[in-house]
Amino acid sequence: MGQKTHHLTGPGEAVIVKMTLLLLLFMRLMTPGKYLAPALLVAALATAASAMHPASPIPPAANRPMTPVILDPGHGGEDKGAVVRGLMEKDIALVFAKKLKARLARNADLPVVLTRDSDRYVTLDERLIDSVDMSGSIFVSLHLNQVKGKKSAGAIVYSYGPEKLRLWRKRQHPSVPPMPAPPRGQAGDSERLARTFSRALRGDGFRAESSKSDYYVLKNPAAPSVLIELGYLNNPDEAAKLSDSAYQDRMVDSLAKAIEEYATLRTLRTSVATAPKAVTNRPKAGGLLLP
Repeated sequence: MGQKTHHLTGPGEAVIVKMTLLLLLFMRLMTPGKYLAPALLVAALATAASAMHPASPIPPAANRPMTPVILDPGHGGEDKGAVVRGLMEKDIALVFAKKLKARLARNADLPVVLTRDSDRYVTLDERLIDSVDMSGSIFVSLHLNQVKGKKSAGAIVYSYGPEKLRLWRKRQHPSVPPMPAPPRGQAGDSERLARTFSRALRGDGFRAESSKSDYYVLKNPAAPSVLIELGYLNNPDEAAKLSDSAYQDRMVDSLAKAIEEYATLRTLRTSVATAPKAVTNRPKAGGLLLP
């Protein structure tokens, strides 16, 4: 038996999730500088979680377009992200996102939407709300890493889960209230998506690993979500590669192949999970056949 995929099955469910997130955003605006009670957040998103249930695959049709892949270039505007020797995370993330969108355009079954297509600031709430509003099929947030030292290298693909180095990592958003974990089925799909990315990158010669974190955007209740740290800007050699157009194209091709592979496997997994069981005739004592 294949694993069932949890996703939104229609505009009604998408509206529920979107309205829930909008309610949270409104309440935050009404209480600036204060955190919402975690219990309130859990209760609010319980409605969104209950709107998601195993659903049969919906075949594409001319009047029913495929739901888009959401690419989320991190940071933007006044939020520069990591800045090392003049290289800014927000700029490189946007370049990768635009190239990945262009690469995926070869596949008519994979429409793509960017959460930002220019140097502007988009809040974390808006990124999730936009994803739900557009009925995103998967959510991929692109970032660059920065740590002390110059030896760290390689990509890290995060899906939701407890992070062992949470106390060590300083790149947090203290102004963002806590969010409850995504539904269990969604978290499982996110982990499979992360592994697909890391496997595709390693297969093309890149250093890559999958890991867990509780980043805000990984708590998307409506779609499998990953956050990819494409490399380390503090590593001079890797920073030079990440700024090189040919290297970017190679890495983008790997990312695109991972998305295409996951999209295919997810469809197959859903089909297997929801396919009717075959009827077999079983012999019974006395020679009678049972359905």
